[in-house]
Amino acid sequence: MRQPTYSKFRSEAISARVRSASSSRLWESMIAMGRLCDLDGDDTWRLVILDCIVPCFRSLSAKISRDFQVEREEIRSAMVASALEVWVGTSAGVPPCHVRDRMVKAAFEVAFRYCNAATSSAYSMDGEGLFFEPEIPAQVSALKASSIIDVNSIRDVDVAEQIRVERLGALFQGAGCFDTVRGFHDELRAGRRSGSVSRARKSSGLSRSLISDSNLYYYASDLYPSYIGLREAAVVMGIAESAAHRLIRAGQFPFPVARAGRSYKVSVRALMHFKDIPDAIVHVDDIENGSLHAGGSAR
Repeated sequence: MRQPTYSKFRSEAISARVRSASSSRLWESMIAMGRLCDLDGDDTWRLVILDCIVPCFRSLSAKISRDFQVEREEIRSAMVASALEVWVGTSAGVPPCHVRDRMVKAAFEVAFRYCNAATSSAYSMDGEGLFFEPEIPAQVSALKASSIIDVNSIRDVDVAEQIRVERLGALFQGAGCFDTVRGFHDELRAGRRSGSVSRARKSSGLSRSLISDSNLYYYASDLYPSYIGLREAAVVMGIAESAAHRLIRAGQFPFPVARAGRSYKVSVRALMHFKDIPDAIVHVDDIENGSLHAGGSAR
């Protein structure tokens, strides 16, 4: 049987990633061959894998270079270096079907950081600010003092949890959306909401949950819409909406999107996962306390 030429093999590999690398046996075989070659000190297949991944970096690196006056090769080199770091870091404990997606995700993250460094955004990328960075009113100045505390340095898990979630409640208040949050809490207290609430309490492992009503715990993402528009998602990712459209057309968008008429919608949970935004387990009292402090009230 005649073996395919490298150019044909490469074209098939690039096409396979558009259909999703996790379901592509070709990519699983390529990753497995790369691992075997690594054991022999041979980087041939690692270079083949990179050669088949790099094409999906081109449109994004070109867009960022054009819009933010950054050298294209500098961006692309950083993306390749990040992908290689993931290759090394996933040599054990990660199934071959997930390696390529993680390499691409890391490369895109590096590219987006170039955007974030070049422009200020009204949207926050961290685990507390989530998708907005509201203007904090003057009344929050007292609460801001708690931000000096490094939550990760607090040994009492329950205290750390409370401070972290109160900050999130303050952000909701500052964004002017706490009425929606309060309505959600009312439904929880009335027993009209269920599902992730009990699972969140059980998976939290917090001793405090043993004495608190399990129905008053939930995941922060329960407060968010299931989907947002591509424009809003692009802002969170740090790219222009037009660039996001081009990535989708080229099959290079880093996670699935859904059609909504003539436009696209993006899963909020998928976006959070891509940006490594933790889906925090929160308690209604902590959220409300943070909001009350931010509003200048005392409970």
